[in-house]
Amino acid sequence: MLEHVTANQTRFVAPGLSADSRGIALGRYCVVLLPSIDRVVGLFRGLSERGSLDDLLASLKILQVLTPLKSREFIVQIPVLSSHVADGVAAAVALMGGLTFTGSAKHFVRYRDSGSPLGYDVDNLHPGAGDFILYAADFVQAYNRERDLPFARLVLSLSLELDRRSELLPDQTTLLRTVPGLWRVVTAYLHRNNLPCEVAACDAQRHGRSEGERFYLIRCRLHPRMVRLFRTTPGIEVHQMVTERVAVQLGYRHPLELGSCGSIFDNDRFYLFSGQRKCLDVVLGGVSFFTSQALVQLGSAAESVTHQPFSPGEVGGVQVPLKLVTASGPRPAVRASRIPLVHAGWLKKLVYLLPPQALERYHICVAAESIYLLSDAEVEFVPLGTLFYQVALGILVPVGYELLPRVHPEVLVQHMGTGQEKLIFFSPDSERPVELDRSGFAPLTRRALARVEVQRVTPEPTPEVESASARMVNDPIGTFPLWGFTPATKTKKEEGG
Repeated sequence: MLEHVTANQTRFVAPGLSADSRGIALGRYCVVLLPSIDRVVGLFRGLSERGSLDDLLASLKILQVLTPLKSREFIVQIPVLSSHVADGVAAAVALMGGLTFTGSAKHFVRYRDSGSPLGYDVDNLHPGAGDFILYAADFVQAYNRERDLPFARLVLSLSLELDRRSELLPDQTTLLRTVPGLWRVVTAYLHRNNLPCEVAACDAQRHGRSEGERFYLIRCRLHPRMVRLFRTTPGIEVHQMVTERVAVQLGYRHPLELGSCGSIFDNDRFYLFSGQRKCLDVVLGGVSFFTSQALVQLGSAAESVTHQPFSPGEVGGVQVPLKLVTASGPRPAVRASRIPLVHAGWLKKLVYLLPPQALERYHICVAAESIYLLSDAEVEFVPLGTLFYQVALGILVPVGYELLPRVHPEVLVQHMGTGQEKLIFFSPDSERPVELDRSGFAPLTRRALARVEVQRVTPEPTPEVESASARMVNDPIGTFPLWGFTPATKTKKEEGG
């Protein structure tokens, strides 16, 4: 039975078990018990996504074992140098529904869990025979080795999975696998488009369902448009480089991260995983590439070149009209709004609510049936009428629509003749766009204020006020001039005078 490991424990019954620097019981190996091969693949997928497997592959073993009842299970023996590595393995095994054990010889006890943070030991050893004896909380089981499954063979025999999210990264090297009849055509096409490329002839040792045959590899950096073209061309497969010696077909992924186990691939071989053909092409001796300039046939230099005068004519029947169609995606910046005249009253009410900074940015033009608002910044805060965004200089399209064909904005400006002085508004309600001059737009602050009727008031003349004549009186003031003085008191001279 299992026993809990205590702190500072140094003696263990299980052989090869010792305490590491953290006091956790750990052996030289972690042994993982899994019920099926798909769980084994899932375990290595999780481990390869977390880090490199190259350090573990030297002593890694995958074994198919038999129980005493002759049922088959799988044991993965992983070398561990510290409990940190063992913790990562145990976390991945728990997701796969397996059990993790640790030990050094053929006796392996259950690795630590939440019930025993320092691990487990046994009270006595199982006397039965077997290549592996596993001690768990509810069973003690002996397993006999049936056969070994090399890790490299497991990786090379796995089929690719669909990966619709895979896309080429910018400046990522691409490999085109072509059949013998197409490599010259593809090379010439890339050469005409000024894309440097290299070509190699390969004889593969095929691992899969079909027989090996000669094919050609073209290495280059493709534009995304060309990637879509080649992926839909029969006889051509687009591959992306995983390592210097491994390539996987675009749109597929290997169940494992091949970059984390690069040591299983030989240096003198090139591996090409195909998801469409469900096979692996192994090129012995590696791949030798040659530049396309030495291979593309440009014609004989001795042939005389004749010049025929040519004058361009009218395009005629290949001209296509501009169409306004609905579009999806993020909303672009709004630059204008067209408001029907019947909603002019609503616009007047909004003018009272707009801040002064907004009023200064708006320009307005009143047409026969609509009011046009134009701004160099967004007009998000005017929820009236039809909102427009600018696809090119002076060309405005309603929000939620786009112009087809999708030509460059400079081509649109040149074709429509717009610029700083002319504006063209496209509308789904009309077959012909509306043209307005920028000179017809005036700042909203100048057009927003109505004429104020002022009542003129004429001032009346001020009446003249008669003033009494003044005279100066010099009377003796006496010793106490203010004695008994009151404002209502009048002198006798003033009464008589």
